[in-house]
Amino acid sequence: MPPKPDIVGIGVCTVDHLVTVPRMPKRNENMAAVNYDRQPGGLASIALIAAARLGARAKIIARIGDDDTGSFISAALREEGVDVSRLLVEPGSASHISVILVHEATGDRSIITRPPTGQPVAPGEFKREDITAARALFVDTLSDATLQAARWAKEAGMKVLLDPALPYAEIKPLLEYVDVPIVPEYWARALMPDAPPAAVAERLRDEGAEIAVVTLGERGAVAAWAGGTEAFPAFPVDVVDTTGAGDAYHGAFLYALLQGWDLPRMARFASAVGALNCRAMGGRRALPTRSEVDHFMADQLR
Repeated sequence: MPPKPDIVGIGVCTVDHLVTVPRMPKRNENMAAVNYDRQPGGLASIALIAAARLGARAKIIARIGDDDTGSFISAALREEGVDVSRLLVEPGSASHISVILVHEATGDRSIITRPPTGQPVAPGEFKREDITAARALFVDTLSDATLQAARWAKEAGMKVLLDPALPYAEIKPLLEYVDVPIVPEYWARALMPDAPPAAVAERLRDEGAEIAVVTLGERGAVAAWAGGTEAFPAFPVDVVDTTGAGDAYHGAFLYALLQGWDLPRMARFASAVGALNCRAMGGRRALPTRSEVDHFMADQLR
């Protein structure tokens, strides 16, 4: 029996087909790729892999198909030390695939997805103990399963972190159970178009979040918590690909949250992990270990 996890996550698993291109192709253009790679992807997958690389024990609850893509997902997560005992396989279904075009010069990307054909995870397919044995829960969308898991986590005194894949109006019922919403800038702009990111973070805090963060890509992040509101700059790195940088930030923040650090230390640590993940192609190739992050941050502060 695997040891109890520190973090459990519920979400969609994908396989990312990453294609580096010299520029984004025009209509009907035949272009030679600079590079190609295949890696596991998905918000929950990369966040949990990031936390596992840092030293946390992570477990995923998700569904895959019984195709080659599903087998690749399962093997890749297991290789990273993520507990896949609740990775459900649906016979006859196709797993989620994403094709990601990465601009060679900037690391910017465009994403095309083929959604999975299987059913979403249902509440009856995992037990209360699958959630409450952990210390923190990661969720990315509203479903019967994530709502049940978040309720159980809240009742057990766990920390619940959200990376929203849906807009505010759709995911609002889940926010009641979320301690730490970490939202991207485009989500914040959709919620409050004329407000600065800090105002969105403060609104989420005032609505009940213990900590609310708006990530701003290369401009860093802004966080609101009981101690106030503060902006945290991004760490400079040579960017190869920005795929998974936000997911890495979430995984690192989860890890930092479980260490009991103060907010500024958590935010800087997560920013460092997100930046370091941009050094290589794909969402997981450059995910750092704890010692790599510590050395990187020490060098930055000299």
